[in-house]
Amino acid sequence: MCIVDQTSLIRLSFGFGIMSALITDSKVINSMQSSTTIRLVNLPILFDTLSLETLPADIQAQISHIDACLPQTQCGLCEHPDGCLPYAAAIVLEGESYNKCVPGGQPVTDAIAQIIDINSYEATLSVAPSQWPIDATSERPTEVRAVIREDDCIGCTKCIPACPVDAIVGTGKHMHTIFTDLCTGCELCIAPCPVDCIDLVTVERDISEPERIAEQEDLRQRYHTHLRRVTEQLADSSNSRPVVSMVEAKLNNAASQSLDISEEQAKNTIAAAKIRSKIKKLEKQLSVRANDQKQADLEALQAELSQL
Repeated sequence: MCIVDQTSLIRLSFGFGIMSALITDSKVINSMQSSTTIRLVNLPILFDTLSLETLPADIQAQISHIDACLPQTQCGLCEHPDGCLPYAAAIVLEGESYNKCVPGGQPVTDAIAQIIDINSYEATLSVAPSQWPIDATSERPTEVRAVIREDDCIGCTKCIPACPVDAIVGTGKHMHTIFTDLCTGCELCIAPCPVDCIDLVTVERDISEPERIAEQEDLRQRYHTHLRRVTEQLADSSNSRPVVSMVEAKLNNAASQSLDISEEQAKNTIAAAKIRSKIKKLEKQLSVRANDQKQADLEALQAELSQL
C-alpha cells in the first residue's frame, strides 16, 4: 500500500494544474498559428507569384494579420490592382507604406502600424485622403454603392468582369443591375462603362466590429471565387470572350505560365480562333438573308470547330 500525505497531494495537484495550463496555452498558440497560415493556403493562381508558402511562419502570420484588417474591397487605390493581399505582402516584404488603404481610413492604418510594430517614437502615418467625407462614427470614408441607371444601360457587359465580387448581373444587349448588398463601393465598374450610366450613392451604416470582420471575410471569399471562375474561363479554349480587365490580364499571364502548351495545342488554338471568326461572320450574314450555300459552310465550320 502506498501512503501519500496531504502535503504531497497538494503539491501533486498543483503540478498537474501547471501542466494542464501549459498544455492549454500550447493548444491556443497552435490554434492561432494554424488560423493565420490557413488564410494563406489554397489561394487563387493570381497570388502564386507572391510565393507566400515559402516564407517563414512569423512573416506569413504578419501578412495574414494585415490582410485580415484590410476592408477587402479590392479597389486598387493602394496601387495594387490585384487586391488587398498583395498590398499586405508588400507592406511586410518590401516595406511599402502602410497608409495607402483609402477605404479603411485611419483605423486600418493605425491597426497595420501596430501589427508591423512601428517604433513608439515614430508618429503613425495619416491615411491617404479619400474623395468622400469621413464618417464621424467609423472614422472611415463614407461608404458608397454603385447603381446602374437601367434606362440608359446598353447591355455592353463591360462592367461585369470589372466587379471583383460578381455583384453585377446581366447579359449582352440586355439591361444590367447591381446587387447593392454585395457591392463593395470599389468604383471599378465606373471607368469601363461607355455610356456613363453608373452612379455612386452614399450609404450610412452602423455596424459592430464582429459584423465588419464577418463581412470582410465574406467579401474576401467572393473575390477568390471570382478569380477562380475567371481562371477557368481563360483556360477554356471554347471561350472566345476577350480579356477586358487588368486582373483578368494578370490571371491570363499566370495561367499561361502554369500551363505546358505543346506546339500542336498552340496551332489548334489559333485555328479555332480563325474558325470562330468565320462562323460569326456567316451567322451575321445569314441573320439578314437566308442562303443555302452559306448555311452549309456554317455547318461545316461548326463541325470542324467541334473536332478541335
